[in-house]
Amino acid sequence: MKMAKFCENCGTKYEEGARFCSGCGAPLENKSGFIALDDSPLPAHERNMPAPAQNALITEPQYTSSAPPNAITLKSSAPIPSKIGWSKWGYIAGFLLIAAGGFGIIILLVVLMISIFQMSFHMDKMRRLKFKFVNNVSNDDIYNKLSPILTQKYGDKIEFDQEGDTLSVHYKSIIYDINLHEDSTFSIWWRKSITGAIFSFNGWKRYKKIRIGTAMVAYELQKAFHVCKL
Repeated sequence: MKMAKFCENCGTKYEEGARFCSGCGAPLENKSGFIALDDSPLPAHERNMPAPAQNALITEPQYTSSAPPNAITLKSSAPIPSKIGWSKWGYIAGFLLIAAGGFGIIILLVVLMISIFQMSFHMDKMRRLKFKFVNNVSNDDIYNKLSPILTQKYGDKIEFDQEGDTLSVHYKSIIYDINLHEDSTFSIWWRKSITGAIFSFNGWKRYKKIRIGTAMVAYELQKAFHVCKL
């Protein structure tokens, strides 16, 4: 009597030596055994029985992007670089001149005014940075995909809300609104929360928070939609 081999996963018949089932795609080469049955024709009432349901394969959507070449792609969530790193040397020089009896106080005032101006200018510029993104993705798609990622990674340190067409990430008293653009880019518009507006008096600390938060939100969004692979 000739013996037939059948897939243990879906019951599809296969020839000896086959590596994958033609019915469900399950691997066959490492199966330790097989179902041996008589190869005689099935009874009439069994011939018309529906085939077993196969598990649908869940595949990741294939994203595309038409973003301009100068759109930003982040490789990590490292903070956006500071524009006032130079100022510490100005302060050091000012204090040294004060200690030496020179005009150090003037240098300190000049460094302070320039660094405050640069810091304010850079914080506003970060709102207009355009990050590379994908085509044909809605706010609902972003919320459904990004929300579990942020929750799993940051827990209760972060809040992600969707109100109408607005997607907002709340992180350390700063709110980051995600704005999609027609050229397959997005920007992060930061704003102070009510708590941050009342209790925030340190501009340097807020500047650091914004550099950290803007990069974090942009990176996690790009990573969720595999922008770095496009």
